[in-house]
Amino acid sequence: MMRKSIIRRATKTHEIPTASTADIAFLLILFFMVTTVFRPTILRILYQLPDAESTQRILMRRNVSYIWVDKDSKIYIDDHVVNADMIAGKVAPKVWENPDMISMLNIDQGVAYGVVDGILDQLKDAKAFRITFATEFRR
Repeated sequence: MMRKSIIRRATKTHEIPTASTADIAFLLILFFMVTTVFRPTILRILYQLPDAESTQRILMRRNVSYIWVDKDSKIYIDDHVVNADMIAGKVAPKVWENPDMISMLNIDQGVAYGVVDGILDQLKDAKAFRITFATEFRR
């Protein structure tokens, strides 16, 4: 009597387990919701830069702090309106943190020079000696 041997072959399935996919997606959504910073307002600063016959482009954008002055002589730093005498208090911590910081002044061409002089005095008090003025290149 011959005996038939039964050979069982294990079959492996090539499936990717997807049971935890929803958990991972939920954690990613939660992470991005918690870490995303939304700007509360979008500033619409109306200014026209003065024309220049020659200009130089600043390539390093990470060392630049922007100061805007619109046509009504309102001063904006870090998306907030500040008084002229508050500029040194806002800029000095930035200079302390990054001594290579460049203060870029985006000033409307119709702003009185007295306002610009006051801003420059405040920047000098904050020890922000690296200053540049934004201009429009005229060809």
